[in-house]
Amino acid sequence: MSERAIDPARSRIVLVGPAYYDDPQLENVPVIANNISDLAQVLTNEKLGGFNPFHCIAVPSAAGVAQVGDALVRAAEEAEDLLLFYYAGHGLLGPRRRDLYLSLAATRPDQLAFTAVPFEAVRDACLQSRATSRVVILDSCYSGRAIGDTLAGDDEVGEAVLGEIEVSGAYTLTSSPANRAALVLPGERHTAFTERLLAMLSAGSPAAGTMISLGDIYRHLHTRLRAEGLPLPQRCGVNNADLLGLVRNIQSGHAPGDAPAAADTAESESVAGTDMTQRLTHAERIANTIGDGLWRTRALARVALAADACDPDRVGRLIDQVEQAASTIANEDYRWQALSAVATSVAAVDPDRAEHLANTITNQYTRWQALGAVAAAVAAADPDRAERMANTITNKDYRWQAFSAVAAAVAAANPDWAEHMANTIINKDYRWQAFSAVAAAVAAANPDRAEHIANSITDKYTSDSALAAVAKAVAASHPDRAEHIANTITNKSLKLNALSAVAQAVAVGDPERAEHLANEMTRTHNRWRAFLSVDTTRATALSAVASTVAADDPDRAERIARAISDRSTSEGVLAAVAKAVAADDPDRAERIARAISDRSTSEGVLAAVAKA
Repeated sequence: MSERAIDPARSRIVLVGPAYYDDPQLENVPVIANNISDLAQVLTNEKLGGFNPFHCIAVPSAAGVAQVGDALVRAAEEAEDLLLFYYAGHGLLGPRRRDLYLSLAATRPDQLAFTAVPFEAVRDACLQSRATSRVVILDSCYSGRAIGDTLAGDDEVGEAVLGEIEVSGAYTLTSSPANRAALVLPGERHTAFTERLLAMLSAGSPAAGTMISLGDIYRHLHTRLRAEGLPLPQRCGVNNADLLGLVRNIQSGHAPGDAPAAADTAESESVAGTDMTQRLTHAERIANTIGDGLWRTRALARVALAADACDPDRVGRLIDQVEQAASTIANEDYRWQALSAVATSVAAVDPDRAEHLANTITNQYTRWQALGAVAAAVAAADPDRAERMANTITNKDYRWQAFSAVAAAVAAANPDWAEHMANTIINKDYRWQAFSAVAAAVAAANPDRAEHIANSITDKYTSDSALAAVAKAVAASHPDRAEHIANTITNKSLKLNALSAVAQAVAVGDPERAEHLANEMTRTHNRWRAFLSVDTTRATALSAVASTVAADDPDRAERIARAISDRSTSEGVLAAVAKAVAADDPDRAERIARAISDRSTSEGVLAAVAKA
């Protein structure tokens, strides 16, 4: 079977992720804001998810239970093909039945029933939806409770939830088992689970088909997180939900619905010659017919962004209309959300208006978040203004977060200023995060400086993370140096990941060295095997090497794939090899495909071979 593509026009997505909490018992997780914004960007990217931005709702970080419920219920009612609910934040367990609650900004741990979202409510909303496919992704502590508590001994609740999901045909993917905490790693832009999820969705996978399916995502994350010694994801899905294609795989060539680039045809000339001014006028007219203030605001904002490229005189008037449309939104939370999104969107076009819009937001948390996003957006063009804007944020956590984002935004173009900005951050966690971003940004152009910055970070784990980023950045151009830097990393897991990256980087030009590096990881670091899953890290490196050389050296690729001890990883690589050689050697491709024990994978490869 091949993956099933989704109809974006008939799908709805709800993204929830509180980054800051009122109750001091709940630790703030600033990177969750990046989870939400970057996931929305990937899902609405026309080359990846292709979902309608108006149907991908990012609930405001400060939203309450009623607002989250309203967004989910509305999406559940409207969705016909896919209903996707994503949550990142603190998962809390109820005091009596130990069931799962999803915390929000105003959640009080002693009053979960009134201030947090019970997962049961999310499940019920999914059950009542007529959507063909219902998907829940949870990146939270104890998120495994959503699919059954098989590790913590409290089976009654987990089995009940699991049973409901199985009956409904939904698919649930969680970041951790029922008794494990989700993680945020120093120096990373997102939580650990979502960081790796986004990396796969954005970069694609040589082992997947034209679409990256839910099954591809789970297998990739399971291998990657296990290799890094992180909590393993859990899943529950039925009715071939594994085959549901979420985003296009950019490593597979043309995705479903993509047309090959055409030559200079009469049709393309006609399209190219269309009067954009008339199209903008038509788009503006349509946007202004939308009765709902929130949707009208979003539509006009998109027209304003499009106008910036070809009709800049129109932009100011459109932003006026955006602000006017936002003022008509009755729900305060939605109004703040709309203003924040618009301010961030138009920052590069009109920074004065963007800052003004951010400052009109009366909710202080949303205002601080918007100012930080605008500051980061204008930083490359006007770093002084970005610094001044960040300094207007009165909450120190939000301010340091903004400073860190600004430093990262300008690091590549102005490393001196970025390093200065990082040095002004008093909070050491954000300071080291900023230094890590600067080191990664300058690594390719100035590896000496990048290595020096990374080594100046006194927090050892963050320093090692930065060194790993530097090693990965220079691996393709300076493999010897990258290997040397990787070997200076004291954290065992980060060292292995850096060496794995070096192996992947040199695979095309020097496959023998790549294979040697991957195998050397097991021999050299054998003493860490018990708690670092070195075999899995090695398998990840070997799979990347095999996938890279499959087209040019299928014998080597197949030999490497068969040497991988983990069967799932081995067969995933064999699938990639078969697809790579299908056009030139269909007999070999068919032989490899039929030797794969996983039926779904085998049939997917056979379908690809037949197509080739």
